[in-house]
Amino acid sequence: MPTIFITGASSGIGAALAKEYARHGANLILTARRIDRLSDIAKECKKINSNSEILTFQCDVRHEEGFIEPVKQAIEKFGSIDTVIANAGFGVSGALIQLKVEDYRRQFETNVFGVLNTIYATLPELKKSKGKLAIISSVAAYLDLPNSSAYSMSKAAVKSLGGSIYMGLGRYGISVTTICPGFVESEIYRVDNKGVFQPEKKEVVPSWLQMKADKAAKQIRCAIEKRKREAVITLLGKLLVFIYRHFPWIYYFLSRKFYRS
Repeated sequence: MPTIFITGASSGIGAALAKEYARHGANLILTARRIDRLSDIAKECKKINSNSEILTFQCDVRHEEGFIEPVKQAIEKFGSIDTVIANAGFGVSGALIQLKVEDYRRQFETNVFGVLNTIYATLPELKKSKGKLAIISSVAAYLDLPNSSAYSMSKAAVKSLGGSIYMGLGRYGISVTTICPGFVESEIYRVDNKGVFQPEKKEVVPSWLQMKADKAAKQIRCAIEKRKREAVITLLGKLLVFIYRHFPWIYYFLSRKFYRS
């Protein structure tokens, strides 16, 4: 059975990926800050496939030392790590004049350096297994979003990282897949600028614009298994990227109208 290591697995895309891989008979190492939510996800995965072995760890990707025990126990129990999905992240929102340098720094600590910590912690095992590395970026990496400069910057950095290490790690037999989701059902809009979950916050994106997390997880798993270099998820995401690339004036026209409203 393949062994899958997922960060940020307590909700949204991370939780959906855990369930998706459980359906396909994988063993799981799940990490997140909210260990109570993570335990619930592990139980759901067990119901999906009782043969899947699951390890859960409370881990903040900003801190390198948080990966020591998950990686150690994964090797002791499963013998290898075959796929690593650097998924943990959140979004800082607000116009430039509303934010401070600390907000941008906080955003990069999780979304960029958290991804790097994940990679460095698991890279020796991926070399041994000639495994798969997936980095969760965003369609925001392509788009200039007026109230999401910090988030867009961080995801653009992650996208660039994925593309930059694609060939280098390929020499070791490791595939690197950069995933750029559009609007996917998750709790990201209920997390404040300090990375704290606020259950009372309302969704800012209409549900009809959001792809179901389980559907997105299937597409993401497929892209990773095929060792694709990059995959844009959701039809709307693909459309926005296409417009931005080929008709930027249309994108900026629509953005100005939305930003003023």
